[in-house]
Amino acid sequence: MSIRTFWTILIKILGLYVILESLTAIPMTLIKIYGVATQFSQANIPDDSKVFIAEAVFYISVFIVYFLVFRYCIFYTDWIIDKLRLDQGFKDERLDLNMHRSSILKIVVMVIGGALLVDSFPLLCSQVISYFKEAESYKKFTDSREAKYIIIYFLKTFIGYFMLTCSRMIVNYIELKRKKPITNTEEPGL
Repeated sequence: MSIRTFWTILIKILGLYVILESLTAIPMTLIKIYGVATQFSQANIPDDSKVFIAEAVFYISVFIVYFLVFRYCIFYTDWIIDKLRLDQGFKDERLDLNMHRSSILKIVVMVIGGALLVDSFPLLCSQVISYFKEAESYKKFTDSREAKYIIIYFLKTFIGYFMLTCSRMIVNYIELKRKKPITNTEEPGL
């Protein structure tokens, strides 16, 4: 395996890890945006508009950062390696690792999917049990405190299961994007 291939795999692993972390951060950010918007609509005070705008800009910037890190780490790894010169300065041009890049990526996707499944499934069960304990006090599902967490943990559990069972399809998609040439080598288009 070449040094460039090693860095490609490592950066793609980082991108997959960012996806894993964003599955928790992005829904929580959406919940916070909804809470801030609700407070702003109830306050009707001009001074609160500055606070609302500042918080909205912050939360939108969180989305943008997650999206850009994911996009560049998964689909523009060669551009990152070139810009940071990660493959330069090594004595040896090859590493002794006899596995193909797609095999390593498949293992990583399965490990991340398994970790996601193991992390989210017990939390999903806990929230569902908590919901059913207090189900009589709610008129509909969305009135419960647990509803948003049930949805988030269900999605995380489903995505973890999907990553475990369809890891080859995910790796093929990543590799397909890698094989498409970038027309502008200075900076990829957004």
